[in-house]
Amino acid sequence: MKRRDAGFTLLEMLVALVVFGLVMAGLAQTFRFGLTAWNFSTSSAVFPENMASLDSAVAAMILQAQPSSLTGHPHDLAFTTRLPAGAGLKGALADVAIASAPDGKLWLRYAPHAPGIPITPPPAPASEPLATGVAALSLSYLIKKPGAAPVWSSTWSGRGLPLLIRIHIDFTNGQIWPDLVAAPIGGGN
Repeated sequence: MKRRDAGFTLLEMLVALVVFGLVMAGLAQTFRFGLTAWNFSTSSAVFPENMASLDSAVAAMILQAQPSSLTGHPHDLAFTTRLPAGAGLKGALADVAIASAPDGKLWLRYAPHAPGIPITPPPAPASEPLATGVAALSLSYLIKKPGAAPVWSSTWSGRGLPLLIRIHIDFTNGQIWPDLVAAPIGGGN
């Protein structure tokens, strides 16, 4: 009888490697599934908080829009207002514009409002992203009609301010958020 040397045969090593590979593939899939679920849950949890703060900031700016300063188009809006706290202008008037860009972001562009006739070139406006993953931005304006019911229009460039401004955002990931409807204080003039 022949004595067997200590160790493993080639067949035993191959079987062990195959079993180890299957276990690692299963663990990798489990880990990948866990990360995907975690990413989805955190993005779902963070999205409403970000949009709620966006809604309140934009509504506050529209609320304080200055009469005869608002120019609205179907996909962008410009007006003079007071920026929310933390914007760096400390309650001073600012010229702001809200528009979406091809990069999928909703941008706020703002610069200090020049009272009177400016004698120096205005400073370059600052830009802040308000939201990402924006597929489309749609704006409409509720306009008072003399002797008739108010109607929604896709543009505004009149004196005073519209009664309401409705902002609808379509997101690239399919997220749905209710339209923001804000009323300027001096609306309907």
